[in-house]
Amino acid sequence: MTRQHHLIGIRRQSASSTSADNHLPQRESGGQHLVWATLAIAVLSPLFFPKYSPAQIQDSFDGGAPVWQLDREDCGAQIITHQRIAAGGRDAGPCESLSIQTGSGTRAEFIYRIVPTEVINELVASVWYWAQRPGARLSLRVRFPFALDPRTGQPAIARIGNVEYTQPGQWQQLSLTNAYQQLVVQQAVVRNALGREVDLRQPYIDAVTINTYAGPGTENLRIDDLRIDRALPVQLNRLENRGAIASSASDTTRPAFPGGVVKRFLEYNGESLPWLKANGFTGILLQRVPDAAILRDANQAGLEIIAPYATVDRKDLANLLAPVIAWNLGDALLEKDLPRSVDIAGRLRRLPGVMRRELVAFPIESHRQYRSVSDCLAIDLPPPVRGLTPAEETAWQAEAIALTGHSPRFLTAIASGPSRALRDQIEGLAACTDTTPIDDYGWHATWLQTMRALETSPRGIVFRSSGALDSGRAEDFQRANVLRLINRYIALTQTIISTGAATAELACYDAAYRARYLRNGNLGLIIATSTSSVGTMPHAGNGKVLRIAIPPTLRGQQIFRFSGMQLERLKLDATPGGSTVDVVAPDFVELFIVSNDSAATARFDRQLHQTSSQIGFDRWQLVRESLMRTTRDWDAMRQYGMATPADPAYAILRQANQALDESARVHQSGDVASAFRLLRRADAWDIQATGQLIDALAFDQDRLVSHPALNAPNSASLYIGMLPQSNRGQWKQESAVLNPFENPQLWERSGWTHDRRREDLAQSDVQITEHEEPGKTVLSLSVRSLSGQPLPGGYAGTMLRGRSQAIPCKQGDCVRIDARIRIRTHGPVRPHRGALIYDSFAGSELGLFVRPDNRWHNIRMYRAATNDQPLQATFELIGEGELQLEQFSVAKWVPKSAALPIRPLNVERSDTLISEPAR
Repeated sequence: MTRQHHLIGIRRQSASSTSADNHLPQRESGGQHLVWATLAIAVLSPLFFPKYSPAQIQDSFDGGAPVWQLDREDCGAQIITHQRIAAGGRDAGPCESLSIQTGSGTRAEFIYRIVPTEVINELVASVWYWAQRPGARLSLRVRFPFALDPRTGQPAIARIGNVEYTQPGQWQQLSLTNAYQQLVVQQAVVRNALGREVDLRQPYIDAVTINTYAGPGTENLRIDDLRIDRALPVQLNRLENRGAIASSASDTTRPAFPGGVVKRFLEYNGESLPWLKANGFTGILLQRVPDAAILRDANQAGLEIIAPYATVDRKDLANLLAPVIAWNLGDALLEKDLPRSVDIAGRLRRLPGVMRRELVAFPIESHRQYRSVSDCLAIDLPPPVRGLTPAEETAWQAEAIALTGHSPRFLTAIASGPSRALRDQIEGLAACTDTTPIDDYGWHATWLQTMRALETSPRGIVFRSSGALDSGRAEDFQRANVLRLINRYIALTQTIISTGAATAELACYDAAYRARYLRNGNLGLIIATSTSSVGTMPHAGNGKVLRIAIPPTLRGQQIFRFSGMQLERLKLDATPGGSTVDVVAPDFVELFIVSNDSAATARFDRQLHQTSSQIGFDRWQLVRESLMRTTRDWDAMRQYGMATPADPAYAILRQANQALDESARVHQSGDVASAFRLLRRADAWDIQATGQLIDALAFDQDRLVSHPALNAPNSASLYIGMLPQSNRGQWKQESAVLNPFENPQLWERSGWTHDRRREDLAQSDVQITEHEEPGKTVLSLSVRSLSGQPLPGGYAGTMLRGRSQAIPCKQGDCVRIDARIRIRTHGPVRPHRGALIYDSFAGSELGLFVRPDNRWHNIRMYRAATNDQPLQATFELIGEGELQLEQFSVAKWVPKSAALPIRPLNVERSDTLISEPAR
C-alpha cells in the first residue's frame, strides 16, 4: 500500500506568545563582627586619598558560627568540638572554643581570613589565646599575587611572624609587629624555592594563622579578641596606581581551576557560608550580582565565587572581589546568545588586572563556539528523572566534550535534588487527593551520578540546587548529608581525578556495574558504579560477585579496595581471557587504588584514615533516615491490608535494622572498617525492601507512565495515601479535546501548533500521513540533518516540536494525559535521542523520555495543575527521526459529592485514581 502524505500549514506560534525557548531548562533564582572602624577616606577625587589611613579589624567572637578553620596539618588532626561559647573568654564573656586530637607532627594550623591588607610596619596584629600546653604560634599569611606555586597553581604563600604562646592554662595576648621587615626575610625564602626571577610584587596579608600544635594528644584551646590596628586595605592604596596596573604586561588572569583539585560549588540559595565550608564546599555559584555583605562573608569563610559577569558594572564592589574566581557568561546559553557572549567576553578580558578573571559558560548547545569564548565550559548532565542509563549519560557527556574540538577544562553540573517543578507536582497531587506530601526523594542517584561524572576528570562539580540546604526541611537535610558525603569522596580522590588520564572502560561481569580506570603519576584509581535499578531507585550488587577485568597494562600492579574505609589488597585471579579482581557483595560505588609505589600508597592510606570516620557517620545518618521511612511505608501497607508480617520484606527490614544498630556499636569501639561493612549491608537491605515496595505498588504496567511520585524513589507513602481516594471519585474525559489527525482541515480548527529550531541544521516536516492500518491517519513530525552529520543529543538536538490545544484547568485539578506514539530513527540509536513528552505544568524536566524503537507505545502522564493557566502537552523530537502520534486525550479527576468510607483494597475497580497495584 502506498502511504499518502498531506503537508499541512500548521499554525506556528508567534514570537510574542511562544518561542523555541519556552521549555529551556529553567534556573530558579535563588555573626561575625568584622568592622572597619575608622575608614575616614574622602572619595570625591583621587587627590584626596592619603598615603594610608588608619583602620581596624576587630572580632570579639560574641556570637554566630565559629570562623577559625583548620587549614594545614601534618599530624592527623581531628576536630572533636568547635563552637562559640557564651562564657569562658578572657573577661568571662564569649569566645571561640576548640578541642582537637593530634598525633605526631609539627603543624595543626587554623586560619582567620581577613580583607586583603597591605604589609606595612605600622600594622599591629594581636589575639588573646588560652591552651592547656605551650607551643602555639601566631603568624600572618602573605600572598604574592604574581608568583604562582607550581605545586598548587595558586599564588605563592609565606608566613610572617612567629609569636609563641608560653603561659599554659592562662590567657596570653599574642602580638605581632614589624610586618614589612619580616616580609623581606620571607621574600628571600620564596625566591630560593621558586627561582630568583619570581615576581614578588604587591604582596598582601589575607589571613591570621595560629599553629595550635603542642604535641600528640588532645588539646583544648580558646581564642578571644582579635584586633588588627592600622590595617590598610589593598585596593584603596592601589587606586592611585590603577592605570599602571591595567597596562602592566605581567598582569595575568589568575587560574580559577588549577590541576590537582576538583572544586565543589553549590548553586547558592542563601545558606550560611561558614556552614557550607564545613560541609566540604569550596565555592558557590551565584545567579544574581553579589552584594558587599556576601563578598565579605565569602572572603571570611574561605569560599570562592563564580559570579555573574554583570558584577563588574558595580563599581562599589571593586574593593571586595577577592573571593570571585570567575565571571559567568550565563546559564542555558543558546546559539543565538553567542554574539552577545562574544561581546561581553571581549569587554571582560579588557578589564584592569585586579578585576580580570577567567570566564565560565554554561551552554546547552554550540559547545565548540562557547569554548572559544570562555576559559572553562560547564556541562549540565541530564537530571536522573530523565531516565537515561549510565552508559547513555556518559556517552552523551563525552559527545558534548568532543564537540568542543579538543579536551577542554570543564566543570560538570549535577542536580543535587528535586527540582522546584517536582516539588510543586508532589505537593499538588497530595493536596488534590488529601494525602501527605513525601519528604524523601532518595539520595543514591545523586551519589552515583557524581561518581560517574568524575570518570571524565572535571576540574569541578557544580551542584544545582532549587532551595536552601539549611532550610530545615527533611528533604534538604537529606540533601545536605549526601552532598557532604560526596564532597568527602571527591576531596579524597581529587588529586588523581583532576589531572588523571582516563583509559578505556574496564569490562565488568556477573554484577551490573561499569568501571573506568584513571591514572596520575604513581597512583591509579578505578571507579566502579552500579547500573542496576528499579525505576529511578538504584540497586547495589544484591549479594552477587562483581568481577572486573584487569587489562594487561595493569598486571604486576597492586590493587587496593578502599570502599570499606580501609585499604584492602586484592588478589588478581588468572582466567583464560586475562586477570580479574572479584568483589563479593559490592557497594553502590566501589573504589580501588592501583599502585606499586609504597610511599604514595601510604600517603593515601593516611588521608583515608583521617576521613573514614566522617564518611561513615554521614552515611549512617542517611541510611538510618531512609530505613525509618521504608519501615513506616511497609507498616502503612499492612494497615490497608496489602501486606502481612510474613512478607519477605519484613525479614529484610529486621536484618537491616539489626545491621544498622550493630554498626553504631562497632563504630563506638573504634573499628571503623567493620562498622562500615555492617552499614553497607543495612543500606543494601533497605534498598531491597524499598524495591519490593515499588514492585507491589506498580501500576499501569501496560504503558509508559510519568507520575511525579515515580521520580522520587521513596515515594511509596504518596501511593499508599492515594489508594483510599480511589473510591471517592472518577476520571472524566475532557470532551473539548480533539484528535485532529484525521485531515488537515480538522487540524486547522484544533488549536494545535508547532515550532522549529535551527533550520540551518535540519529539515523539519509536519504532516498528516496514513497509518499502516487502512482508514487510520497519524500526525508525523520528522527531522533530517542537512549536513549528513548526526544531530546532537539533548536540547541541542531538538529541532521540532508540536503542542496540543489549550485545555482549561484550575489550580488543584488532578489531570491525566494519554497518548499513543511511535518513534523511528534514521541510522543507529545515539545517546539522548528520541522523544520527550511533557506538559505546561511540570515542564520539560519531568517529561517522559521515549527511545526510538519503531514500536507503538501507550503513554500516560499524571499531573497536578499548579496554577489557573490552560494545560498544553508538548511532543518534542530530539535528533533525527520521526515521531508519530495516533491518539491524544485528557481526563480530570472528579471527586464525588460525598466522601465514602474506605473499603477493602482487594476489590476490583474499573475507574480508579491510579490503577490497582499488582501484588
